[in-house]
Amino acid sequence: MKKILVIGASSMDVVAQSSDAIKYGDSNPGKVALTPGGVARNIAVNLHRLGQEVTFISVFGNDPFSHVIKNELQMIGLKTIEVVHSTQRTPLFVSILHPTGELETAVSDFVAMEELTPEALQNALNGQETFDVAVIDANVPLETISSFIKQYPDTLLYMDGVSQAKVTKLVSILSHISLCKINKSELSSLLNKKSDDVILAVKELISRGLKQVIVTNGAEPITYNIGRSIYQTVVFEPEVQVSTLGCGDALFAGTIYGLVQGKSMHEALNLGKQAAAITMEVSDATNPHLSKESIENDI
Repeated sequence: MKKILVIGASSMDVVAQSSDAIKYGDSNPGKVALTPGGVARNIAVNLHRLGQEVTFISVFGNDPFSHVIKNELQMIGLKTIEVVHSTQRTPLFVSILHPTGELETAVSDFVAMEELTPEALQNALNGQETFDVAVIDANVPLETISSFIKQYPDTLLYMDGVSQAKVTKLVSILSHISLCKINKSELSSLLNKKSDDVILAVKELISRGLKQVIVTNGAEPITYNIGRSIYQTVVFEPEVQVSTLGCGDALFAGTIYGLVQGKSMHEALNLGKQAAAITMEVSDATNPHLSKESIENDI
């Protein structure tokens, strides 16, 4: 079995979902929930539930939220290395959702992630065996990602762009990335220009050295490449959509699962689409019922 290392954010998600169309500048009736999240944490949990050998490295704050997150990881049996017990509070992600579960807007407070320095990561990996794949989210400081690339040059690097603000740090390391998952807005930020034609934009990224990319666009088709060939594929719809929170992370995790099983990108992405659809059926950022059987049986 391939060994997968996941590095990045674990957070407490504050999810507010309005009961009706959102009225700006006013108080909106709805539901508010607290749930563990974070891009890397979601990917790691999903891969673990898909039966993979995963090691998760993150920063945890010095507050009760960190205990909630760590207890949940321990309960599901995910191997976790605490890089830094930060003096900062646990990263927080506050999201506002439409009644249909689609993201309206969000604010992330991930200052604690700056403590994931190259030295902190090296100490955490001290004595660790090599990994086949490293999945890193763009919440990790660029100097730390660059340090990891130098330390583990033979490890496949899969990156998640996270947001328009954070994806720009990947510009200088594109040629080192084996696979990058971004959305259409992040694609524009990465190229530093508006990218209405996704196919042309993907071709430009490839010419800049990126080996492979997956570009999501909400309910619109997903764009991806195999070499210089560009493809698009429709998303899978959930039986009942509760929330889109975490569906991109599930898409990436399911695709990674397929790739480490030796599937083609076409086949792996279908598994990712199934994982995303299953995740949209729950309010949390991950679905506890995700499994190999749940994404393979319906493909």
